Amino acid sequence: MMMLMAFESVHGQNVESFGVFGGFNVPITYDEGLNKDPRFVGKVTFRATPVGFTYGYDHVGFGFVLSPNYTQIGQKFLIKNTVGGDVGSRDVQLNYFSLPVALKLHLNDLAFFRLSAVAAINFNYLISGRETISHSAAKLKYPSSVRIPTDLGYTEVFDGVLVPEVNNQEYVSKDKYNPLQIFAAVGLRSDFDLSDDWSLNFDGRANFGLTDPRKKDYIEQLKQTSDAPDLYGTRHEVFLSVEIGICRIIQIKKRFEPRHSSKPVVTNKPSAPKTNHKKLFTKKRKKKN
Repeated sequence: MMMLMAFESVHGQNVESFGVFGGFNVPITYDEGLNKDPRFVGKVTFRATPVGFTYGYDHVGFGFVLSPNYTQIGQKFLIKNTVGGDVGSRDVQLNYFSLPVALKLHLNDLAFFRLSAVAAINFNYLISGRETISHSAAKLKYPSSVRIPTDLGYTEVFDGVLVPEVNNQEYVSKDKYNPLQIFAAVGLRSDFDLSDDWSLNFDGRANFGLTDPRKKDYIEQLKQTSDAPDLYGTRHEVFLSVEIGICRIIQIKKRFEPRHSSKPVVTNKPSAPKTNHKKLFTKKRKKKN
């Protein structure tokens, strides 16, 4: 009975709210070139979404949510020597101002809890981005089309390249990346109304980069058959995001309810018999005659 009352009460309300959230991402840099390069192997990476703001509007059956935030993506890769040992890491770092616009389709419509399927489009502006490498002195296997640095300490030998120790060396700079990137996302979101004024939100999404984040002129350099900075391959950024937030409910609007009908009330009382005035008039004339 209480569940039925909760279901009925939400059907009379539209909920509007705003709040803050934070969370983390699990990024995947899907790069066909890096996958073919024997020097690099991807590793599980965690990045932060340190702060974001949210505005939501929920109607019966669906809703919308805007959640501008600062988000960090880009995967880390292990660097392998010629015998497969770990000697360092390559770090892809992409930090965006992100503006996701999401449609929520409610899977339930309770007054205190809403579980929704989410579909979103994310508009991202690159704040900072680069790729760095750190490794100890080792012997690495460079692909034949990739340029070997001419800096001191790099020596080509018959079974690889001897490299010196480097620490946080910039390998790809920000100017090689496009400033704008678009992601599509799908996931689930839950809203727990703690009271008439506050709600707790959990949001999980899979986000897919629609285009290669690198600039065309840099991609053309990668396509060279010799002296290329890296092996060429298409790249897409993908990340799984998990967020938790709290919202202030700022307005609850009651749905319009039609007025009661003003039709006349029908009673069960028998109506008085109708008088036939024509017959009475005829009888009176016969008596006079």
